[in-house]
Amino acid sequence: MKYVSLLMFLLLSVSAHAGEPLFGYVYTTDTTPAKHWEIEQWITDREGQAQGYFHHFHFNTEFEYGVTDNFQVAVYANLMYDKDSGNSVQGKTEGIEIPYDHDPNKPYEAFRFDGTSIELLYRVMSPYTDPLGLAFYVEPEFGTREAGLELKAIVQKDFFDDQLVLAANTWIEFEYEQASNLVGPGEVPTGDMDKATMAELDLGASYRFASNWFVGLEFRNHNEFKGFSLSHAAQDHTAFFLGPNIHYAAQKWFFTLSALRQIGAVAYTDDQRDQMKGNMLYGDEHTTWDGIRLKVGWPL
Repeated sequence: MKYVSLLMFLLLSVSAHAGEPLFGYVYTTDTTPAKHWEIEQWITDREGQAQGYFHHFHFNTEFEYGVTDNFQVAVYANLMYDKDSGNSVQGKTEGIEIPYDHDPNKPYEAFRFDGTSIELLYRVMSPYTDPLGLAFYVEPEFGTREAGLELKAIVQKDFFDDQLVLAANTWIEFEYEQASNLVGPGEVPTGDMDKATMAELDLGASYRFASNWFVGLEFRNHNEFKGFSLSHAAQDHTAFFLGPNIHYAAQKWFFTLSALRQIGAVAYTDDQRDQMKGNMLYGDEHTTWDGIRLKVGWPL
């Protein structure tokens, strides 16, 4: 009888977490059950730069399918709305996602389709049946201004009958991205496709404080390198982000809200140092709130 009770406990634990994102940015090893669908709508606001007005809203619609209990496939449709004015350190309208041919002396506003991406997640170990959870993630992205490949390792450890969830992600992305209208003095923007490598460590802790409710904290350390290299000689900068999140799950829907604020950065090149204000990095790289993200999902 005790083995039946244990099996029921494990099954209920898995279903309680299946497919639900406890965090806004940090991934866990939970997957959508086999032969089930889930739809998620993400809304992310990357808000605030050195001065002026800066809001970049990303709208990502995800269709997720459990091929097996340990293998999940998802497809994203990505939209973006930008509204910027005088946002850079120089007081110009220039930088992140602003086209190379836009006049930096004028405000910028645009709504556009930003491409698609495919997510493949395979769980090797489950935190509910193994000492810890381990999963691997691959995401190719095909965008209107960029294309890339992201590779991620995900670790999860639960405590106190899954009341406390700890997760860690480490990932690398190789990317081609069209240059923006931000250039140095005397230079002319060309819109060339630049090669870059991103490497990041993400950490998260989430605690169930009431039935169906979790509250947590997330931390990100983002590093960027010129070209397809991870050598320190090619490194542009490192930046740090910290913020809270909250998650609620009902039987047929859930939501997760998180907010990550830049808490500091280190620039390693003169170009990057020119885009620092105080201890924070802006320019083509980051925002004050990077960002505020809402996820709403419906398991099917």
